[in-house]
Amino acid sequence: MRMPIKVGDLVVYFFAAALIVVGLLGMYVMGTESSDKNVVIEVKGKEVYSCRIYKGMAPVEFRVDAGNGKYNVVSVTYEEVKIKEANCPDQVCVKSGPIRHAGQAIVCLPHRVVVKITAGHEETPDVDDIAS
Repeated sequence: MRMPIKVGDLVVYFFAAALIVVGLLGMYVMGTESSDKNVVIEVKGKEVYSCRIYKGMAPVEFRVDAGNGKYNVVSVTYEEVKIKEANCPDQVCVKSGPIRHAGQAIVCLPHRVVVKITAGHEETPDVDDIAS
């Protein structure tokens, strides 16, 4: 036996669908980022390379020396950043693929290399001097 759909049920379904749509639109708007991005390459926690990503830039490759003959080749274009080549045994950093958005990173654990994209307007926050 089938129960009829009531008007109250339809109202609840409509508002639930509206909340989902508004939430997805909000996430989309928050996810759109400015075109001002930077690539930061760190070896053993220390920044060794940094470059700005901008529309129309020529592709750039960095050979990152991690010491003791260990190296990674990082390719930077306007569209993506990736580790193109590495002489680490597992090749996870190469196989992980490109990154495209601020906040993403590629990590080569054997060489202790981190390649990340940061938003260009990020600044190091000041220390909060309020204590309770």
